[in-house]
Parts: sequence; C-alpha cells; structure tokens
Amino acid sequence: MTDGVSDRALLLLEATSLKELAEVNSKEYVRWQNIKRGKARISAEEIEALANLYKNYRWWLITGEVMPDKGQTSPEYDQANRNLQTQSAG
Repeated sequence: MTDGVSDRALLLLEATSLKELAEVNSKEYVRWQNIKRGKARISAEEIEALANLYKNYRWWLITGEVMPDKGQTSPEYDQANRNLQTQSAG
C-alpha cells in the first residue's frame, strides 16, 4: 500500500516511459530520470503532469481513494479487476 501523494506518483512513474513525459535528452527528461532514480523529489507540477497522463488515476493519485463509479481507479484496483476477470468460475 502506498502512503502519500509522492509515493503514489512514484508508483505511476515506475510504470511510465520517460518518453511519455518529456522529449529525450531535454532538461525535463533528465529531471524525470533523476526523480525515477531517487536523486530528486517530485514536485507538484510533476504530480500534475502524471495526473494529466493518467486521467483515470487522478483521484487516487491525490487522495489514495478510488471511485470506480466515476471512472477513478488505481493501478492496484485495475490489476485486481483483471485478475478477477481471468479467473474461471469452475
């Protein structure tokens, strides 16, 4: 389980290609690399960039909560649903 906004943002960042966030070899790309490697702290602007990239995770990213009825889930929620759908009823 992830504790705070930064933890949740880093979880999303681990699943994200840096090319999705910035042009390769740009200043922003290097910044994202440093965040991903733990050499820099993520800022509010970068959390906002992740929220724009993962629109269905916005609420979870900020609050840690899901609202599936509103289309707001989390990576863990989505994985659990995929696992349920692939299980055989017997």
